[in-house]
Amino acid sequence: MQNTSDKILQAALTLMQEKGYQKVSIKEIAQHAEVSEMTVFRHFKTKLGVFEAAVEKFSYIPCFEEVFTNQIVWDLEMDLTLIAKSYLNLMNKNKPIFLIATQERSEFPELNEAIAKNTRRLKDLIVAYFTSMQDRNRMKETNVEAQAIIFLTTLYGYFSSTSLWKNHFLHEWEESFLTNTIHLFCEALKK
Repeated sequence: MQNTSDKILQAALTLMQEKGYQKVSIKEIAQHAEVSEMTVFRHFKTKLGVFEAAVEKFSYIPCFEEVFTNQIVWDLEMDLTLIAKSYLNLMNKNKPIFLIATQERSEFPELNEAIAKNTRRLKDLIVAYFTSMQDRNRMKETNVEAQAIIFLTTLYGYFSSTSLWKNHFLHEWEESFLTNTIHLFCEALKK
């Protein structure tokens, strides 16, 4: 059974995805969650607080910390494949948050900032991985931050293309896209 906070978050995400962030009121969120408006305010203070709590609750960072701590095998191609597949799986799982932020990006940049914190943390994890790979002499010397940004941007581009256009031709190419992208990336970075 869902607790009150989870009911509110789920109701908010559903409504915000359907209508857009700005068109949803606390009153609607409360009605959809079957709680009082005061309960929503008590748990989250503001509508932005509800969205930020959803981003935090559904953050992919704990999953990636687990990946980087316990699943990395220090083989560039295997590790980048694991990271890429984990990224796409978690982004698809959290697609409502992405779609809400995308819909409201120009009028409400605070939503993007809430999401950007997680992206920066993931970039930092990849930078640390690349640095360790260089220290282990398994990757050539390069600007690791630039490489992490290129890697994440490529994955994000694929995800956003397939998320925004339901029948996009890339849907059927995911495995090939990942295999070829990671192979090219590794060829450029291997010693």
